[in-house]
Amino acid sequence: MERFTYTVSHDLKSPLITIQGFLGLLEKDALAGNIAQMQTDITYIRAAASTMQRLLNELLELSRIGRVINPLTEVSLSELAQEAVTLVSGQITARGVQVHIAPDLPVVMGDRPRLLEVLQNLQDNAVKFMGAQPQPHIDFGVRRDAEETVCYVRDNGIGIPPRYHEKRFSLFGRLDASSDGTGIGLTLVKRIIEVHGGCIWVESAGEGHGSTFCFTLPSPCPGAPE
Repeated sequence: MERFTYTVSHDLKSPLITIQGFLGLLEKDALAGNIAQMQTDITYIRAAASTMQRLLNELLELSRIGRVINPLTEVSLSELAQEAVTLVSGQITARGVQVHIAPDLPVVMGDRPRLLEVLQNLQDNAVKFMGAQPQPHIDFGVRRDAEETVCYVRDNGIGIPPRYHEKRFSLFGRLDASSDGTGIGLTLVKRIIEVHGGCIWVESAGEGHGSTFCFTLPSPCPGAPE
């Protein structure tokens, strides 16, 4: 709770300081009649206010996971991955990313809208951190580890040094402070997976070697009542 309070206050304080600073500049520019500079001041204020709104919305979403849940159903991850690709198609097209979805992704038991959030967030994250990769691609796949079926979203982007693997899932755990986003996306993903009884982790050899986000989810029990 102490860490949560600190990180929330820190990340909400930043846009507030920006708003306060540019309100002062806006007042000066208004008194000087500098219309062009006033428009610039307003743009910065609006952007900071939008950042605060996004932070508050995502924190509210994070607090609801585990308490508000849709009916559990059988979910085809292959179909869900296709839907996630459609939702992120703008970023994919703009960056020229090739996406491959394995046809044998498993059927799992879960809250479909929440699991769609997981795949969409993982894919959006992969596109965001492609770096200067000239042939970017993302793979939705599945593998067998001992007795577990592991699903993954793999990219050939900038990669993550091993010492930061755990930090990627922490609240506001952005490795690049200048990157777009609030740093809550992967925390949401982790929370959703864990509420479903699964686990999630990242595999990466480091910078320039891409990243693979792996997760497990429970399979439907044959013959179980609906």
